[in-house]
Amino acid sequence: MERGEPKGSLFASCKETACGGDGEKMRRLCIKCDDRARFCRNLLLYYKKNEGGKQMASFVTHFLNVMFRHMPIIEDTEERRQNAARPLPKPPKGVTVGDAGLSVPCELIEKQGNGDIYVLNIHGGGFTTGSAKETRALSFYLCDKLGYNVLACDYRLAPEHKLPAAFEDCFEVYRAVIKKYPRLIVLGGSAGGALAIGTVQRAMRAHLPLPLAVAAFSPVAGIGMDLPSHKANIKTDYMLKRDPSGGKLLAKLVPAGVGEDFLKDPSISPVYGEFRGFPPLFLSVSDSEVLYDDSKLLYEKAKTAGVKCKLEIGHKQLHAWASIPQIPESHQTLQNMKTFFDEAVR
Repeated sequence: MERGEPKGSLFASCKETACGGDGEKMRRLCIKCDDRARFCRNLLLYYKKNEGGKQMASFVTHFLNVMFRHMPIIEDTEERRQNAARPLPKPPKGVTVGDAGLSVPCELIEKQGNGDIYVLNIHGGGFTTGSAKETRALSFYLCDKLGYNVLACDYRLAPEHKLPAAFEDCFEVYRAVIKKYPRLIVLGGSAGGALAIGTVQRAMRAHLPLPLAVAAFSPVAGIGMDLPSHKANIKTDYMLKRDPSGGKLLAKLVPAGVGEDFLKDPSISPVYGEFRGFPPLFLSVSDSEVLYDDSKLLYEKAKTAGVKCKLEIGHKQLHAWASIPQIPESHQTLQNMKTFFDEAVR
């Protein structure tokens, strides 16, 4: 154990990794990622035993930032394969998972005793990966800890299905859900944040009932937009690691040969949509993310339009950290979101 290591720390207590519990060697493994999966497992086990400590919270985020920093960028098909192979979290006690019975695949996650507010949880993944199942950790947290029942939807993914396919699917889900669950919150992270805002804007254009509120964690403001943070923060955003306005990514998302009019269509780029009359909006983003300017721009447009909104800016947090409840900092952000919603819809 390294000199000065606190008694009972992760480095002192872990006996299962290749480092044998040696603090200095553990740190080298953290950087080299020779035994990343086992280290991560033990890290989370340690956190469960010491939940709530502020030092531990910052360490978890720091560790994950280091891990993502040294992970190579993988292609969409491989990322989908890896995601599908990961074991799904088990529902907390009293939480049930069923099918919502809609035309688009959608999970219904409920807990007896929760209130009448439902959350439509739209997963992220750059419009190319992700699923309702892969966002179950967030759905379970919203249901078990915050008292919201949850609907988590799938949607068609690029490059097989170019935009606006994802937006069309989410709107179809919303149109069905709002009839059955009128006390609704729409929520999403990253691409899911863009889908959440864009879906509600389309509901406004269609004169449908609006949700109580909307939450978007590190959302994409517009497809193909070139904002300063897209390049300035590439070296500090260890999850995305690339310019979201880059041509290679854009080619996956939109049909070949489309022009500026297509990219500026509010149907795929919510920053160009109408915000007057929009429901209360909660945004969160880290100052180290490539999508930092996207959230700031959306906040400014919403605020100018008179929307009741809140922007929470984290410091050196992971991309869309609020949608990852395994990270301790997400708990406070999600609670801040709930407090904002409680006050906004009172």
